[in-house]
Amino acid sequence: MIDWWNSLSLALQIFYGIGILSLLLTVGQLLLSLLGLGGDLVDLDVPEGDGSSGAGLFSFQTLSAFFLGFGWVGASVLSAGCGLLLTLVVASVLGFAFMVAMYALIRVLMKLQSSGNLDYRTAIGREATVYVTLPGDDADGGGQIQLMLQGRLRVAHARKASPGPARPGDKVRITGMYADTTYTVEAARPAAAAE
Repeated sequence: MIDWWNSLSLALQIFYGIGILSLLLTVGQLLLSLLGLGGDLVDLDVPEGDGSSGAGLFSFQTLSAFFLGFGWVGASVLSAGCGLLLTLVVASVLGFAFMVAMYALIRVLMKLQSSGNLDYRTAIGREATVYVTLPGDDADGGGQIQLMLQGRLRVAHARKASPGPARPGDKVRITGMYADTTYTVEAARPAAAAE
């Protein structure tokens, strides 16, 4: 191994060194991620874009992908007999392509990481059943309701702005959203009237 390394030109040693180091960093980051560790350990995100996914084009993962592509492509092109200038151009272009591909992959994975694909706004205007008493007058943050949301029975937080409590089993109509996952409701009909 030492003989092989010493037989390389300085340019090849640099390209191989960059490729090997970035490969080790990428594999290490992958292993830490699989173990649930190191997510914030080496995060070098530069804020850009809409910020909705938390992943920037210049993050640790994308930069290591750039150097991974740059190092290995550079070593391959230089070994094929191309000149140093052409090698630098090809390695830079393909390294940038690796970086953009990693960025796109991270964006896709971040979208999959959401807290489900439920759109709580689709329930506005529908009826639900009180699960935990809603005190009324928007008091104490409200209670909870049960509702069918996109084919799933869900329990969600709710607030009742009108006076008077709504007890478990009472029917309420969802009138709007108080927060991302908290509904505002009004009385629809008591449980006794529904029989």
